[in-house]
Amino acid sequence: MERQLRGEAAQADYLIDLSNVVRDRELGGGTPSSLERLRLVLAALREWTGDGEVTVHAIADDNLLGPRSDADFPAPAEVALLRAWRDRGLIAVIAKADPDLLDHAKVLGTRVISHDYFRGHRGGHPWIQGDREHFLEPRRRADGSVRLVLRDMRVFADRVISQEGERDDLKARNLLDFRGRPRSEVLERSWRCPRTPCNPSPAFRAGKVVCRSHGTLLTDLGPRRPRLQLKIVVDGVCQAWENLTEDDSREFVLGRGHLASIEERHLPDDRRGRISRHHLVLVSRRGALKVLDASTARSRIRTLRPGREPTPWQPLPHLDESSEGVPRERLFRGFGPDDEIELVRGVVLRRSGQRWPGERGDGVRARPPGRARGNDELTSTD
Repeated sequence: MERQLRGEAAQADYLIDLSNVVRDRELGGGTPSSLERLRLVLAALREWTGDGEVTVHAIADDNLLGPRSDADFPAPAEVALLRAWRDRGLIAVIAKADPDLLDHAKVLGTRVISHDYFRGHRGGHPWIQGDREHFLEPRRRADGSVRLVLRDMRVFADRVISQEGERDDLKARNLLDFRGRPRSEVLERSWRCPRTPCNPSPAFRAGKVVCRSHGTLLTDLGPRRPRLQLKIVVDGVCQAWENLTEDDSREFVLGRGHLASIEERHLPDDRRGRISRHHLVLVSRRGALKVLDASTARSRIRTLRPGREPTPWQPLPHLDESSEGVPRERLFRGFGPDDEIELVRGVVLRRSGQRWPGERGDGVRARPPGRARGNDELTSTD
């Protein structure tokens, strides 16, 4: 096996998701991890390519070689060999393998051998959606050997991608319990970091809630109100996020200022300028999100359901219609998990599937609109 390993991605013909392969019980073996599965996959790769000298760059999560994982292997010699490869630079062992694997695949065009669908990474790597060329899946034959087949990576709904991304993040912060469920006793609380300014991302270490960035103990500020997360997508790529606190008594305005963190190369100023300062009014009442158009450009909405054609675009109800005798509260339209709103051409607002969105330090929270006394007109919040 050693002969086929390369320590640099640019020097290899293929990429291997090492943790995924070594832990793939469908490839045989009765233990949670086995180096024999890698041997079978490398043999399958030589067969698939017809090249006895084909090379791979293998990347593993560091927990594969952590002390707690030693007992997962059938023999101590396997763990020792993997650590020797790591120490000699023949394999890469890092905190999270998936981001590096996908970055290498994108930049170099190198195929990835893995059983993973990488659902949680599709926001940053939209090219994975529907890809049928860049991923190989190992499959066990009846005789115990392994073959490789090209994978159809399928197209997953936005909410599924968001949910999987959040799950990956919670796992990295040790905020999933032994059953794989989110630790609600941590996630349902607000926390403060002693190092300011810091919007803490809580993590669970040695039975303590700490700041993921600083490792400092966090102060419990009490129950946290549920949040909804919105994604701002420009030309098919998510470029910004906004969090709304669920509050039956408040309305929020989202507009041009919430796109300030998006660079000009992703959103040219001429398109940015067509988005109104007060573009949409949003309300979250009794767990449902509703929206009303307040823009000059006039927004529209459609529904994208997995496996179906998108519904036709429809105009959003507009604030101006309240002057025509329609009560304002009856104008709001539901903004469901499968809906998307086009602010202007190519700039779309979607619901995130995250259940536990955290505080964001790289954006502006949507703010309640200012009100002039005695009327319902939106006024500047500056």
